[in-house]
Amino acid sequence: MGHAPERSDARANRQRILDAAFEVIAERGGSAEVKDVAERAGVGVGTIYRNFATRDELFRAVVEETLQRLYAVRDEALAVDDPAESVGVYVRGMFHILERWSPALSAMIAGAFTEEMKDRFIEFTSDQRLEAIFHRGIALGVFRKDIPVALARGFLVSTCDPLTYLALRASATPEEMAAGYTDLIMRALRA
Repeated sequence: MGHAPERSDARANRQRILDAAFEVIAERGGSAEVKDVAERAGVGVGTIYRNFATRDELFRAVVEETLQRLYAVRDEALAVDDPAESVGVYVRGMFHILERWSPALSAMIAGAFTEEMKDRFIEFTSDQRLEAIFHRGIALGVFRKDIPVALARGFLVSTCDPLTYLALRASATPEEMAAGYTDLIMRALRA
């Protein structure tokens, strides 16, 4: 016997809880508490525990939602035929995510999440599928033939560091940062 479909109000509550959890984690890091999330989401603590058995399960869901967004940007960049535009799509997409998510990502780096949750982010940053952009660029003569592809991937991923983003956002908009980083990356890669 299958499960009944989730009601739309239950889905809305769950999303409101995840959004509130992200905000509270961004503000309080590892000291974020379920009662604070419930208050921010406008639900009772029991509603949170009906959706997430433990605080760690709630945090894990926040990590998974974030990763879904990050992987979606990666996939969007990989779907672009022009390798130079792929780089731009990736950087713009990541800076769009960082605009909202960098405080919580920084909290995660500072220890708000478990090692298992951190490992999920490391999996993303180690994902070699992004290397297809560089291989395509080399094959098409758009990128230099001598670029070390693994390092180029690391360089691309590292430009979207949440701590760097937070440090720079007082001096540039996300759009300016994305355009500047894309320009610097392309100067290093162009044939």
